[in-house]
Amino acid sequence: MRRSQSRDLKSLFGTLVAHGNPRARTGLGTWQSTSKLDTSLSAAVTTLQLAKDAGDAASHVPYVKAVAGVLSQIIRIRDEIRANNERCEEIINLVQLKSTTILQSLDKIYETKGAEGFEDLKSDLEAYADFLQAVLQKELEPFKTQPRWTSYINRSKNAGDLQRLERELNEFKDRFSFKRLVEISTVLLSNPAPQVEAIPQALPPSPKLVIGRDSVVESVVQVTLSPSGPRVVILGQGGIGKTTIATIVLHDSRITSAYPTIYFVSSELAPTAELLENRVADALFIPQNERGTGLVSRIVDRLRKNAHPILLYIDNLETVWEVESEQHKVDHFLEVLSGASSKLALLVTMRGTQEPKTSFPWDSTILTGLDIDVSVVMYEKLSGKSTDTSARELLLKFGGSPLAIKLFSSMVKEGDKPSQLLSSWNKNGVKTFEIGGKHRLSSLEQSIRLSVFSPRIDDTARLVLGLIALMPDGLSTSSPWFEGFESILPDKTILQPILRALRRTALLDELGEPSRWQMLPPIRQFCLQLIESTAPSVVSLVDLYIETIAKHRNYSSSASQVIIIPEMANIRGLLLHGINLRPLPDLIGAASADYANWTYWQNIDDSTFLSRFICSSVPKGQQAYIYLTQGKLHHRWSRQDAAEASFSRALVFYGEVQNQMGEANAHKFMGDLQIYRDQLDGAEASFTRALELYSGVQFPLGEAITHESIGDLHMRRDQLDAAEASFTRALEFYGDIRDRLGEANIYQSIGNLQMRRDRLDAAEVSFNRALKLYIEVQSGLGRANTHTFIGDLLLRQNRLDAAEVSLTQALEHYGKMHDRLGEANIYNTLGNIHMHREQPDAAEASYNRAMELYHDVGEHRGEANAHNIIAVLHMAQGRLDAAEASFTRAVELYGVVLNPLGEANAHVFIASLHRHRKQLKSTEVSLTRALELYRKIQDEWGIATCTSLLEEIHDSIQELGAVDSSFS
Repeated sequence: MRRSQSRDLKSLFGTLVAHGNPRARTGLGTWQSTSKLDTSLSAAVTTLQLAKDAGDAASHVPYVKAVAGVLSQIIRIRDEIRANNERCEEIINLVQLKSTTILQSLDKIYETKGAEGFEDLKSDLEAYADFLQAVLQKELEPFKTQPRWTSYINRSKNAGDLQRLERELNEFKDRFSFKRLVEISTVLLSNPAPQVEAIPQALPPSPKLVIGRDSVVESVVQVTLSPSGPRVVILGQGGIGKTTIATIVLHDSRITSAYPTIYFVSSELAPTAELLENRVADALFIPQNERGTGLVSRIVDRLRKNAHPILLYIDNLETVWEVESEQHKVDHFLEVLSGASSKLALLVTMRGTQEPKTSFPWDSTILTGLDIDVSVVMYEKLSGKSTDTSARELLLKFGGSPLAIKLFSSMVKEGDKPSQLLSSWNKNGVKTFEIGGKHRLSSLEQSIRLSVFSPRIDDTARLVLGLIALMPDGLSTSSPWFEGFESILPDKTILQPILRALRRTALLDELGEPSRWQMLPPIRQFCLQLIESTAPSVVSLVDLYIETIAKHRNYSSSASQVIIIPEMANIRGLLLHGINLRPLPDLIGAASADYANWTYWQNIDDSTFLSRFICSSVPKGQQAYIYLTQGKLHHRWSRQDAAEASFSRALVFYGEVQNQMGEANAHKFMGDLQIYRDQLDGAEASFTRALELYSGVQFPLGEAITHESIGDLHMRRDQLDAAEASFTRALEFYGDIRDRLGEANIYQSIGNLQMRRDRLDAAEVSFNRALKLYIEVQSGLGRANTHTFIGDLLLRQNRLDAAEVSLTQALEHYGKMHDRLGEANIYNTLGNIHMHREQPDAAEASYNRAMELYHDVGEHRGEANAHNIIAVLHMAQGRLDAAEASFTRAVELYGVVLNPLGEANAHVFIASLHRHRKQLKSTEVSLTRALELYRKIQDEWGIATCTSLLEEIHDSIQELGAVDSSFS
């Protein structure tokens, strides 16, 4: 009879081996597996409790308590090991796995004979206790101080030690198993009625929550149900859910019906082909004394004797397969298994994207990350929290990794705030996300490390990973970036084979068109730790980007645009890394300004970027260039005071280093700013000084550009003859130096001048000459601008259809260059065309689109003008409240850009609206403010108009006052 106790060993074993709801069957249809105890910390806790109760149950028997005590120490030492030594983990898991089987044998003995059943095992128990003590002292204790990466580098060399330990553990297991069988036989002989089952082993439990994988699961199920002996492999990066998908498939009712026998084998503790064969033998219950040189044949025989379809599931096969010396042996073993029986189906999971190299084909499924919407649902279900801004940002950074989402959700559920975790991620990377212990399923860092330190990845490959991690957008396969990257690698390394190896381990993937080698954000964060920030290859990579952007400063060149624009994020990232190098790269300050000039052309406000490069360690000449570029950016984004300060600072620095060319450039750009601010006399003085300096250094291009700006100044003053003379002089300079782009710009300006003179036919000729030159020099921006001016000309001629065609062509060019300011101008003009056609709804849509784009790029003047036009449209439609709101917003924006003329005009419109409403006092206030502004800029027309209107309003107010008096 079985003895009763408060918590008997059988119930504890039930907790351990039935973890995951195993399903017992009779005969050959039994769930069978090697344990995968290390997949959960709960398994270790259960084993600790089991060892404790075993010691308590037979405390009077020598060595039983000793075995339990040492086993408890071995399991608990896991948390004391420095840097999560993987070899130590493997030893602990191996001891835990085999000891569970031994304790199961002791449990059976205890069931039949109680504690006295242990009496005959004293010598075996003594030897087993001594063995465990030796493992603890010689194999585990030294790992407390082992260097960080030793176990990963020596992973394959440790396989022999593991095999030796496993053989010794198997000997002890067989001793106790034999004793157990003797006791069971005794019971059967004395009482043959009871049926004694083999202890069912646990299949991993079916996951409780799986989101966004229905189609993948269904696909794998259908393939696995194929009648022709399916060979299925699930691939993907670590933590992507390979085991989860496989386990769902195995628990699917269609699979359990089709395969009465399912064997589950974990190869995590099998770093050699021989150990893998033994894992399969364990699953098939092949006794140790029947193993040896003929083990594979015995496995085949056992599989062939099964009368029903069989499904053999091997998890984490990469553990052994990626060890180079074992790969061929594993492939051969899979070949043998495949040929063992037509009723055998194979299901395998492997980290990476490469399937086993067998002669038979595999049905492979490569898992990718979850999309952001699925990630959000998963996070909210697991954490019980809604997704705030910080949580969403982290989910995006995870790249859809289910493991990362689970760890994040668990930490939030325990009380961590997403904002704190995001801050920690930005500082500490993947180290942030771990939930206790250093197992691959409880630590994001550990999961990634297993792939990065795979035997398939050597030091050079890890160097490549570290370098690519420095580039936010990954490695471009386009010229010159790919060739340049390969040139900085040591010992004339050929890059393509390394990239293919990294793709096979799911660390990199080739994405996009043109393609780029990229990694997911968690992998990138980890790989940034792999490389010394001042390593020679890192310095060479930064120098490569500095040299390349210096060669492609001309942002109007289509050839340079193709090279630089797709690489902007990488250029920025590497320059920011380079500013921290010591010594500084020679031209990093100039390169930062070159990059900023490209952002200027692309209408990207990145002004704060340049401030990182203004420091004493950057030469003054380069600092001057930085200030000059910073001024251009401030001017572009309507920060006019800041722009003036930057240009002034550039002038000082250029003067100190006696760089007349730089000084001339600063005067020229200061003049452009002064034109914008209606400081025309100041602009003329700046341009005059710039001409003197350009002439002094004999730089005709500078003289040409400055004469062009002087022509624009004369246009603002309505001095058209002087403007034409300046443009003609600029054209001569451009012609002398054969600058076709400059000539095109001048013909464009002359075309605008001729439009001012109503010489539309001559203007069209000039625009067409400009267009021809822009096509010749492949200037997309020039073509876009000229099509815009031609559209304006055709609109003046009331040729609306032709104007719309030309403007649409301009819109296409601006779109290709991502020039949102240009697009905004086009939508504004298209609105004018719709107004000419009396299509108010279409006009309003175009103006609104223009206004949105102006707002996006910070072009407040354009936004204000659009508000003005929309307000007038609203007035015509009788929508007075909407009109007032738009006029008021226009006034605010004109104030921001210091445009008193626009502000005054808007106040006049507001006054007109108030007068329409017969709100005379409000009308007076608006007109008075407009008059103040017109007087400030000495606008005679505005002064006269406001004065006349105010007189009318004053008369009306007096008349109303008189009427009121008569009534009173």
